[in-house]
Amino acid sequence: MECQPVSSEAKARGASCVAEEPPAELWRASFSIGEVSFGISGAGDYPVFGPQLELFRSASTLCDLEISLQWADRLYPFSGQLLFDSGSVWTLYQDGGGWLFDFASDVVGPEPYKRLHVDREFRSGRLLLNQKYFPDSVACGPLDYPLDELVVMHRLGRERGVEVHAAGIRDAEGNGYLFLGHSGAGKSTTTRLWNQQPGMTVLSDDRIILRQHPGIRQHQSLDRQAEVWMYGTPWHGEAAFAAPEKARIERLFVIEHAPEPMAENEITRLNGSIAVGEIMARSFLPFHDPVALENTMSFLQEIVAFLPCYRLEFRPDSTAVEAVRRFRS
Repeated sequence: MECQPVSSEAKARGASCVAEEPPAELWRASFSIGEVSFGISGAGDYPVFGPQLELFRSASTLCDLEISLQWADRLYPFSGQLLFDSGSVWTLYQDGGGWLFDFASDVVGPEPYKRLHVDREFRSGRLLLNQKYFPDSVACGPLDYPLDELVVMHRLGRERGVEVHAAGIRDAEGNGYLFLGHSGAGKSTTTRLWNQQPGMTVLSDDRIILRQHPGIRQHQSLDRQAEVWMYGTPWHGEAAFAAPEKARIERLFVIEHAPEPMAENEITRLNGSIAVGEIMARSFLPFHDPVALENTMSFLQEIVAFLPCYRLEFRPDSTAVEAVRRFRS
């Protein structure tokens, strides 16, 4: 496997030394998370996709986002305009008319271990894997977290959708219960309590996608019909629940532990800007993309218009489940 030498000037720009592979059999895989579909294709050995992501495999031949996978002998650090630093493994740069995501870790080495070039609308992308850090091309995990979550989150910013820190449960009648919470607020505890009840399906105990859909009911302040649905994701929390399922949401709860262990479960209404702020604080927002941010904030306001929102201070026992199921606003 050979590639053309990269000049020092090109290295400074973050150029890639892309290997020239001999012709090989093409492969393709596609997935759908929260009705965001993305396909990945390449040549050579078929890679491994994690067991949680495998649950979301689809048969789509034409996806919202198409990614081509290539191997690079080297990936030099990028020197373009930095737009966002996650403080963990990924950074985002301006890349001409599109975006460039670099993934790097001191544990792996000084160079990016993979790089995603993608257009502004998240419709087409090219994923480069650093051969230096992936000697086993079969077990490379090209879409490993957080890349899969990033492409879905950014595509949602172009539609009527948002990813939130939340647990989602669907009962046997198809009713959806959404519980938003920061880390430590009790999402995993909540999912375990609900999972003990018959007929319950846990969509996720940590990350949920919310989408707007046409519905049969019309909110008095709106000229159009709408419903809000929730979708499970592969990105689970401590309780490790993840399912490719969906449910229509009737009510939304922002959860907190009750102030005292034996305190009663308490449900209070959240209205207007307070409700928007509570949801926003538990959402994954693309602050570096003004268009997507404006679209997402508009959707959060619509969620509050569509759905009754409440704060739930709950006891960590079965009475919390009973309190929610019996509650009538």
